[in-house]
Amino acid sequence: MATISGKNGKVLIGGTPLAEITDWTFHATSLNHAYASSSTGGYRRRVAGVKDGGGSIGFKLDPAAPITDDFDEGSAVTLLLYLDATRYYSVPALIDAIQLAVDISSGDVLGGTATFSANGPWTKPNYGS
Repeated sequence: MATISGKNGKVLIGGTPLAEITDWTFHATSLNHAYASSSTGGYRRRVAGVKDGGGSIGFKLDPAAPITDDFDEGSAVTLLLYLDATRYYSVPALIDAIQLAVDISSGDVLGGTATFSANGPWTKPNYGS
């Protein structure tokens, strides 16, 4: 079984890689409506509804190229979320929030998380053979 390492993952906006990305997540969902009727024998059935998605981007803050130069909360962007060197999700998105983290106690490198919501249809990577 072949697997993919996350070490080559990255995030691009408009063809430009975001600096110091540590991780990203994307979750695709479907609003599935439950119902019961005289035909369901006392069980619920579901019908697929509209699709939605969202996720987060973890980063370390690089003062020479801060991620906040690439977007702000409320920005409309198209995120290219790379799994490896060639496979990626293309997600039109709105940036929901940017959270910065400063750990005074440990002195860890400054970082944070940006969360986003899908803003229309996205494309999945082609895994090919």
